[in-house]
Amino acid sequence: MDRIQETVTFVGRPFPDTMMDKQRSYTACNMKMENDPVFQKFLKDNNLQTQRTNMIVFGPDNFMYWYGVLTTKVRNIPSGLMKYQLPKAKVAEESSADQTLAFFNMPLNAVLPKFLKKLATRGVKVYENVGDSPTPYVLQTLNLDTKKLTQTLYVEASK
Repeated sequence: MDRIQETVTFVGRPFPDTMMDKQRSYTACNMKMENDPVFQKFLKDNNLQTQRTNMIVFGPDNFMYWYGVLTTKVRNIPSGLMKYQLPKAKVAEESSADQTLAFFNMPLNAVLPKFLKKLATRGVKVYENVGDSPTPYVLQTLNLDTKKLTQTLYVEASK
């Protein structure tokens, strides 16, 4: 499904590619965030307890992994969390059912190529190196209530 994503803010914490474990995942970083009282209080205070998102921001030679939530209403971001403003853009998405937080612990080098290949077979323009794109963002959002996972590639910034 392709659609226009309005401007949205990611709130969480970034982790450099050097924090990836031997399985090419961010399991320890994800658990650190899930066990962080500041993050949990932010989720509760903003009624976001059932939402989680990881975001990969690609550069030409590396990437930054973020763990947190998406929100349109940014209020009182506590010390220790950061925000990242994502632009209004055309996005391409794939959704799957019956997912849990364990999905976020899957190796990125397995999950991302599979997702990008699905998009490419649908005719979505996917850069060979996502870091070369003017919108180098991949998001994976999980609704913990419905267990619906949505993977999103930012395709083109809206004017």
